[in-house]
Amino acid sequence: VVLGLKGDAFADAYAKLAPGTPDLRINFGDAPPETIKGSDEEGDLEEFPIYVICMSPDASSNLERALDAIPEEKKEDLVFLQRGDMIEPTLKKRGLARERQTQAVLYYGLNEFGKIEDDRCSIGEDAMGQQKFAAESCVTGKWAGAVADRCRRAGFFCAEFFHRDWRRQMIEAVVFESTYNLVGAVHKHVPVSEVHEYFGGEVDDMLYEIQRGLRGHLAVTLLSGFEERMAAYAAAQKRSKTDNRLSSCSGSSPYRNAFFYAISTDALAREFPDPSPTHTEYWEFARENGLLAD
Repeated sequence: VVLGLKGDAFADAYAKLAPGTPDLRINFGDAPPETIKGSDEEGDLEEFPIYVICMSPDASSNLERALDAIPEEKKEDLVFLQRGDMIEPTLKKRGLARERQTQAVLYYGLNEFGKIEDDRCSIGEDAMGQQKFAAESCVTGKWAGAVADRCRRAGFFCAEFFHRDWRRQMIEAVVFESTYNLVGAVHKHVPVSEVHEYFGGEVDDMLYEIQRGLRGHLAVTLLSGFEERMAAYAAAQKRSKTDNRLSSCSGSSPYRNAFFYAISTDALAREFPDPSPTHTEYWEFARENGLLAD
């Protein structure tokens, strides 16, 4: 079962990745069925993954509405698919961020023809001669195997991690979407693929400060080489001459820049230094000059 916003193109495309017939597609606010039809040998299934599509700020901002409609007995089968939104506080509030809960970071996007593409890209070799990659999708939790299997059947990469390792990957995706889109928005909404090329110094300064804030606020650090991985992923956002994702910042979503801005304002309120002053400066400038998407 695939649960997404009405008209969510990624949710529609993901439902079609199911082996055999497409998954049942329902909208946020709808309750999932109690059972679904399995194979002839299995009969009706009471346990099955319910994919909650949070692949955009708009979808993540409507997550609470989706969760309100989920029966208690179905919550452990929820599978949260995201790409750079810090929905963890919302899930924790409802007891849905435990290690057994299935969560995935998918570095997939839709091309101009509405087809899912994997943004994983090579960034050369490490000191041991092994290939290094950026934008590697990953999953953790109860239904991790089902998610990874579906993605691999479609030819996409998806690793399975323990929760602690997955969480660091998730936070890296959140940091990427927040920094690159903010710097790009401040510079007249240039495409994400051009942000590091032309404003790499500003991005790197912001990343360094946010990394420092993460250590103090979330007790987590990003994996080494995150700057290189983010720059490569940004470049991959140009899929063709006519399909080049523009930078865009949501002013209403609490799951991206507003999350890091809250860390800064909380520190200042306690008379501590702002851990990420560059992000604060850019965010306030964008907000005051009408550069935010909503």
